[in-house]
Amino acid sequence: MVILHYSHVVSHTASFAVSVLSMPSSNQAWPDEFGFQLGGSGPSYILSVEEGSSAHLAGLQAGDQVLELEGHNVSTLAPQAVVAIAQTQKNVPPSIGVVSRIQQMDIIPGPDGRFGFTIVGDCPLLVEDCSPCSPAGRAGLRAGDYVVEVDGVPVRQHEAAAAMIKASQGRTLRLGVLCLGPRQKHGVGAEDGQTGAEGARLDRKHKALEFNARVDQILGEEPEVKEKLFTALKQYAAEKRVEWLASVLPDVLATDEHRQLISSIR
Repeated sequence: MVILHYSHVVSHTASFAVSVLSMPSSNQAWPDEFGFQLGGSGPSYILSVEEGSSAHLAGLQAGDQVLELEGHNVSTLAPQAVVAIAQTQKNVPPSIGVVSRIQQMDIIPGPDGRFGFTIVGDCPLLVEDCSPCSPAGRAGLRAGDYVVEVDGVPVRQHEAAAAMIKASQGRTLRLGVLCLGPRQKHGVGAEDGQTGAEGARLDRKHKALEFNARVDQILGEEPEVKEKLFTALKQYAAEKRVEWLASVLPDVLATDEHRQLISSIR
């Protein structure tokens, strides 16, 4: 995992990048104004990074998974929740811990020299269509994935990527892919499904017990804070408003010790 305190990178490069960068004064427009875009449904992934932005100069790359934000574990959270947490942080921008999730796929063309998939959009490049029976499908590519590299070269624009893919027709194509498209799970019967559901239920129960123990450990001598926290969590469970929860937690968990609980809240 890489922890990026990219505010430091910006200050170090300001002497030659002033015309490129204009650091926002707050995190309210994070991550857009810092030059990158998040996607996924939990975990959160970086889909694109604007060239010359503070995020780019710090080393963030398309295909990175967001693991930590200001020391808080956000490795399972969806982008909406990660953004809500980031926007409440005092440091501008917040430090971020990432790890690359790019998968390399070697696609052998079919008899007609083609690979059997289409891409759309710019920055990021989305796989719009890919039959599981096509050369690309057999290599593991799926509709809903994002192409971030072609033959080892990072790509952001559709026109350039399409030209590189076309130039590779008739020979093996290597793609760097962020795999977010749906994958079919093979060999799962009714009994396996029931076992999986029971396992998920027990896992949720186990996590709830762990969280309660953690709350008792940190807030055991502060019943008023504990009551406020559980009241807020109960309201969030009913309304599912992530932005609201992110806005009230800093007031409820007012100290650094209290805020150790944030990474345990799901």
